[in-house]
Amino acid sequence: MMELTVDFCFTPQDSARLQRALTAIDVNPYARYGQFEAHVDAVIRDGHVPDAFLDCCAARRDADSYEDPYVVLRNCPIDEALPYLDFDDPVGDKRARKRTYVAEAFLLLYARLMGQEPIGYANVNDGDIFQDIHPKKSLADTQSQKAMKPIYFHKDLANHFVRPDWVNILGLRASPQNQVYTSYVRNKELLAELGEDVCADLRRQEFHTPYDDLTLHNSKVQLGEAEVHPVLGGATPTDIRFFENRTRGLTPRATRAVEALITALHKLKRRVQILPGDLVGAANNDCLHNKDVGQVPDPDALRNRWLMKTVNVRSLAQHAKHFADDRPRVVNG
Repeated sequence: MMELTVDFCFTPQDSARLQRALTAIDVNPYARYGQFEAHVDAVIRDGHVPDAFLDCCAARRDADSYEDPYVVLRNCPIDEALPYLDFDDPVGDKRARKRTYVAEAFLLLYARLMGQEPIGYANVNDGDIFQDIHPKKSLADTQSQKAMKPIYFHKDLANHFVRPDWVNILGLRASPQNQVYTSYVRNKELLAELGEDVCADLRRQEFHTPYDDLTLHNSKVQLGEAEVHPVLGGATPTDIRFFENRTRGLTPRATRAVEALITALHKLKRRVQILPGDLVGAANNDCLHNKDVGQVPDPDALRNRWLMKTVNVRSLAQHAKHFADDRPRVVNG
């Protein structure tokens, strides 16, 4: 199995210095996001970010994401102390008991340096900008960020009317003994593997993907039925709108194309084990990802595995008509 390559690793000294600067931010991002953002901007402005990391982000910010859609960072600053979250309500428990916001601040700092704008969704964790990939009892068997089991290949919010351009995931708690991997496939490699005939079939408007489990769970906004769509083409001509085992072909030709796509995905996938301090940023419209779960010698650690993510767009103005009136970064859906 091919592994993703690492783009940058913080030195222990630089990581510790940046951690101290981010720990000093005591504004709660779940209650006062605007003020929290201002404090993160001040950390950048006041020179707390290592020059080598600034240079890395400047180079990757202008890279061709179709050619290279991933950024992998190691030894990023995270919170020194993290609570163990309630299995029934991990999000509510986090809001009540997490007292430092280093992970949230680093995710926002990274987005700022990369020219990305984090957003939330009213139907996902009540619109929180910072989302937890953490098991939840009532959603443990779903295809969502609250699952215990494998999650099939997809891109985030593939059939939503506001689809993120980037998804950034930061590891907070995970056991290296458990075989839990996030796997990725570049659209460029995938389309070359499929060939033009299958790609032509994937461009037909003969596919249907239901809205994702988390968007529909306890929905604040009812979205109705998802539209029929092509798999290939959308945000860009090479955009792939797909969720393995959820997207279905509505004709025999489309069904065969879906089967070919799934075979190619599992042939080409590259994996990374996201451990504490690891960040993987991915261009959502230029790759697909999944979660593979193999041997789990420590089930308790799996139940407490905790990653944090943001979903990000290039421009808030581009999606302004979809934001809630009183929450300018939160999609009303």
